[in-house]
Amino acid sequence: MAGTLDLCSNLSQSNLTPDFLRKLAFLRQRPDGLNKPVSNRPQELSKRLGEKKVAELVRRAEAGESVRSLAQELSVANSALTRMLRAQGVTIQKRKVSDDETAAMAKEYEAGATMREIEAGHGLSHGAVLRSLHKSGVEMRAKAPRTS
Repeated sequence: MAGTLDLCSNLSQSNLTPDFLRKLAFLRQRPDGLNKPVSNRPQELSKRLGEKKVAELVRRAEAGESVRSLAQELSVANSALTRMLRAQGVTIQKRKVSDDETAAMAKEYEAGATMREIEAGHGLSHGAVLRSLHKSGVEMRAKAPRTS
């Protein structure tokens, strides 16, 4: 506690005047020359991708491609791509797992396939596979012990 008080009382004796702090806030105004150029990379995904790429992504999403696969292809977050597509007027719908596909996944699981193998084979998330297996009444196996 005493160290904190000393630190605070020493600030008034240093050269951190309001004018000096104001100058620090603006680029290229530091007197010690430690300014770093700031890249003006736009944060908004649509600006980074450009109009042509955005139009292509909108077309592909409206054609039924999953946002997850598109985001993976672009190496961007699903949420960022979803937000951008919604801003472009695209209605994002979760993929519906058909009854036939649910039955096929249940058959694979009962034959010994792992959840990960089923997810990869059907292009579904862990939650979608798990919900489908529960819906079909499959008895889940015990989880494998974790290895360090």
